Amino acid sequence: MPTEISLGASTSMDLSWLPEDERKSLLIDHAKGMLDLNKKAQELHIDAAALKSTLDDLSKTTKEVSEGGDAVTITHTQTTNIGRTEIMMGNTEKAQSGKFTKSQTGEKDWTPYYIFGGMLALILIAALMN
Repeated sequence: MPTEISLGASTSMDLSWLPEDERKSLLIDHAKGMLDLNKKAQELHIDAAALKSTLDDLSKTTKEVSEGGDAVTITHTQTTNIGRTEIMMGNTEKAQSGKFTKSQTGEKDWTPYYIFGGMLALILIAALMN
């Protein structure tokens, strides 16, 4: 039964003073935590690799289209374990502005609801006046 837990490259915790059953429980918890941490690190690595691949593909496509003399604006948004990434590339004024539309940023456009609500209010007021 080990009497130490490694907490890093040069740090460890002495468990020799604990009873064996408590030491065993602590070692099991530590092993589970290390497995969870390793799993999370692998997930983040996969997300980072996927983002890099996406960026490489988008930039290659943007370059090819631009070199062909065509105007191009490419936008891409994604939310992963790393966080939210918003990408805009191209040779157009829209791409150079770097401003996303509300739908591209995931923000809800409430304008149609306001218009519908206003129309409904007008209909109710007209009905009440008659």
